[in-house]
Amino acid sequence: MNTSNSRRLLRGAILCAASLLLAVPASEAAEGAAGSIPFGYSDSGAKHSAPEAASGLKVFYRKYGKYELSVDAIGSNDLVHKVRVNKPHRRAKVVKAYLLASSNFSSPIANGSIELQGKKVSWIASEVNSVSSDPDFFYSYLADVTSIVKKRIDRAKSAGTIRFKIEELVGNNTIDGEILVVVFANDRLPEKQTVALMFGGQQLAGDRFEITLKSPIDKTDKDSVAHMGLGISFSCQYPPSCASSGQQYTIVDVNSQRLTTAAGGEDDGASANGALITVGGIGDNFKNPADPFATPTDPRDDDEMYNLKPFLGRKTKTIYVDTVNPSDDDNMFFAWFELSSKGDINKDTDGDGLLDTWEKKGYDHDGDGKVDVPIHKRGANWKKKDIFIAYAWMQASDTEAKSHKPNGTVLKAVKKAFANAPVSNPNGTKGINVHFSNRGSVPHDDDLLPVWDQFDALMNPLVSEAERKIYHRMLNAHAYGGGGSSGLSRGIPASDFIESLGRFPTNPGTNQQRAGTIMHELGHNLGLRHGGPDHVNYKPNHLSVMSYFNQLGGLIYKGKPRIDYERYDIKNLDETALNEKRGLDRVGGDGPLKKYGVRYYSCGTAATSKNSKSNARVDWNDNGNPTDNPIVCNLNNEGGTTTLLARYPEWQNIVYDGGDVGPGKPAEELNMVTSSEDLREMTWEDYVRMFPDEASQE
Repeated sequence: MNTSNSRRLLRGAILCAASLLLAVPASEAAEGAAGSIPFGYSDSGAKHSAPEAASGLKVFYRKYGKYELSVDAIGSNDLVHKVRVNKPHRRAKVVKAYLLASSNFSSPIANGSIELQGKKVSWIASEVNSVSSDPDFFYSYLADVTSIVKKRIDRAKSAGTIRFKIEELVGNNTIDGEILVVVFANDRLPEKQTVALMFGGQQLAGDRFEITLKSPIDKTDKDSVAHMGLGISFSCQYPPSCASSGQQYTIVDVNSQRLTTAAGGEDDGASANGALITVGGIGDNFKNPADPFATPTDPRDDDEMYNLKPFLGRKTKTIYVDTVNPSDDDNMFFAWFELSSKGDINKDTDGDGLLDTWEKKGYDHDGDGKVDVPIHKRGANWKKKDIFIAYAWMQASDTEAKSHKPNGTVLKAVKKAFANAPVSNPNGTKGINVHFSNRGSVPHDDDLLPVWDQFDALMNPLVSEAERKIYHRMLNAHAYGGGGSSGLSRGIPASDFIESLGRFPTNPGTNQQRAGTIMHELGHNLGLRHGGPDHVNYKPNHLSVMSYFNQLGGLIYKGKPRIDYERYDIKNLDETALNEKRGLDRVGGDGPLKKYGVRYYSCGTAATSKNSKSNARVDWNDNGNPTDNPIVCNLNNEGGTTTLLARYPEWQNIVYDGGDVGPGKPAEELNMVTSSEDLREMTWEDYVRMFPDEASQE
């Protein structure tokens, strides 16, 4: 990173921009100081079909060799502003260039809303991030802009600064700013290094990423580097304009040592919503904060650009970076690294949330060099997705004939469903390996209350803190919370769940009911919802065990029950203009749907089903004529007639590192923003209301 170019001072702009606060179009934004979320704010209305919560920063670009970075950010409430690129040498050439942007108050940024040098920008990735009151308060975006900037930069005949014009055509006052990062090939660098770029959203309540080096960095070599920069939006630290006298900051620890308590601020923008952005880059230096425990009084107390060498030992090959935002309102959506070693950050080749180093050599929880969880000896494969589940089961009460232990048939059905998943792996195979670990019985309890306190009291002694980074925890219980619910997940996503069929007449449940319920609650742990892209239940165009229609009885497949998540990109259903001749439609052709039946409410009355060929002649209104077109019919008995959203193949949208699982922080410290209604689960009474005939046969 070449930082010789001096930074433009923003003090005058900061004083002027404070008056722009009231220009923010979101009415809620006008009610608080810059960077603050108004008291009582909640965007509880219609949600977008993005993940419920960010799952940390992920590497989207990595390269080893004679490469270096130029990074700059700009935030402004002017429609037009300029961002800089520092060309390090006249012979340096652009390899890649990316533009990132972030918005606040649940405001998506559409393709074409931002122009770079007069060219509309289209996004290649997006991520939402949560605050405690809203699961998608921040929207962050990533675009490949190499084609826009490369020619102009490469043609520059000398090293130095090149400015590019940015225009925010839509949503200017909710877009906090942009970051432009350019990767240069520069054969004049003294030695090779790894450059890596990360995008996403660090959990505000705490998150971690792990850097693995092939060889230690020689701290005595004057040319060696261990550089890190962070990109943060919606953070305000200039006291006259900011909330809480400027006490908005992110804490960063490196290998359990404090690096800073002052990351964040509006270094590259102004103290106004719509201009709150900072990134370590042009004009900054690598001098770490003198007092790493001091909170900020000015945005420049921390440049968000750091030298990690003081935190490395002579043999250090793993670097842990932990972040937490105490004010619950700053969005860390970008990070970059330059490292004088071949390195990987959170390398997870198969994408199952378990890092390669864990799956190859076992998991060292406390960093003492000793393996705490030898998953490499328990079936883990770094080239094929794995899910580990540790379960305990309640003993039978004095009045019960059976315990709540799941039998082999139940567990085998779940394993088979995942093994048959349409999910690709780096080793060329399909499917996901599920590994169950029986932790034995626990005393019977008719009613877990309070549910999660009782859960932890039973499960914590059986699954160690280290194992919780690997294993989902399942308790096969009797009941909880004073009700008759079939189960419960701790959140969406999460890593703890309960199966509880003890108050069903079939106690502890039939094999079909138990397998379906286990897979349903595990699905919530994996980020799945009752309605695919949303929480709307009972959709006929949601062929998944996540729908109450299919949880206990399974999907109808070739006339038989099947437990599965949604495999297909099924089209939306407009209940105001249904064509019975077409039934369900799949993007790419309806062929596979011929093998599936479909369940639905006949215009909001009785639950009905068709046992095959869900793609044609479905009698939605149950009048005996399956060819009506068009008709108006409420198919899910909720919310009147509307459009039932689908287009959400669930197997491709699984979140593998929810809750404790993976390199992030423990689940109790994370922002798992999910309403209690979203987590409400099916009871026996619900099942009887849907399918009285089937229920009477159980």
